[in-house]
Amino acid sequence: MAGMLLAKEMGARSLLVKSDSLLITGQVIGEYQAKDPQMTAYLEHVRLLRGAFTVFELVHVPREQNARADLLAKLASSGRGGGSQKRESNKGNLKNREGGGWGKG
Repeated sequence: MAGMLLAKEMGARSLLVKSDSLLITGQVIGEYQAKDPQMTAYLEHVRLLRGAFTVFELVHVPREQNARADLLAKLASSGRGGGSQKRESNKGNLKNREGGGWGKG
């Protein structure tokens, strides 16, 4: 989700999301049902964010083929992107607005 937030902030209109979690991928595309209340809330937020893009594609990538995406997920959830930064136009720097982020499943 952090990557989706970052893409939205950057003004992306098309997004290709790769995940090594078959469960998460299946839940987002509707093949699997989320039973945990926290996961249900997470999925609802992802579905709302999904509407920010004219083209949205989510694909499952096996973990051993997902090293680059793993690094991007760690960066996005480290507080350096994905909605955790706020631009201060009068100072020209970035300030932390909220901590944390969603890691990959």
